Amino acid sequence: MTKQLKADLSLILVTVVWGASFPVMSVALKSVPPYSFIAIRYTLAAIILALIFFKKLKNFNKKVIKAGVLVGLALGAGSMLQAVGLIYTTSSKSGFITGLNVILVPVFLAILYKKFPDFKTNLGVVFSLSGLSLMSLNRSLGLNRGDFLTLLSAVAFAVQIILVDKYSKDMDAAFLTIIELLTVGVMSFLPALTIEGFKMDLNVFAVSAILFTALFCTIFAYGLQNVAQAYTTPTHTAIIFLAEPVFSAIFSVFIGDKLTGRIFWGCFLIFAGMIVINLKINRGEKITA
Repeated sequence: MTKQLKADLSLILVTVVWGASFPVMSVALKSVPPYSFIAIRYTLAAIILALIFFKKLKNFNKKVIKAGVLVGLALGAGSMLQAVGLIYTTSSKSGFITGLNVILVPVFLAILYKKFPDFKTNLGVVFSLSGLSLMSLNRSLGLNRGDFLTLLSAVAFAVQIILVDKYSKDMDAAFLTIIELLTVGVMSFLPALTIEGFKMDLNVFAVSAILFTALFCTIFAYGLQNVAQAYTTPTHTAIIFLAEPVFSAIFSVFIGDKLTGRIFWGCFLIFAGMIVINLKINRGEKITA
């Protein structure tokens, strides 16, 4: 098994964890507003990770701080734009539009680095986007303000993937993740205070949801992404992350959602896309896009 395939499998695990967070957050957000939830989740995750690596904090330098802030700004912008966009659009359209980063990543790479994806990757993109559209789209295809904000979030998420690819190879993943998460937390506190007044109902489920998303969906998931992306490509990462709504649909069954035939075939196409991009990878060889 190549290092790239191991990295891709690790990123699939990341999407499993993120997918599990959707039904948890859908219930928790009834008690805690979105900006406040994001602020607490990411700040708590950064603090916990900093405590774990406290003895190594002296090794921080300007280079890792700059990289972490840049990655965090992209992640924070994507998270907040997506949250605001959901106010004005449907969750299904939001899922599809956010998934467009699978196209934006190779486009940005082609523009910036002249890294053009190979046939397998292009085929994987086609399969994955077909599956995502089958899962998410309905007859209401018009664009509104929420759709536009969600499209901007897709741009931000694409930038975050590319920035992680740029910086993860030369930096300590833990340090990079701490700064990234802290940046998102600080960014979110401003709208949490000014827009939401930081008002919330911290019941048992809400607190449990914050802890679950902070520990597993943030510390574990983003830490693993920052490690794994050193051995795979940003285009592969974007395609693999399309599995997030697949696992979200599966885990949402536990809160009463139903798996329809459209969702099933959409899941099948997305997984087919991920399989295609990993076919016939030569041992020790890394695909260029």
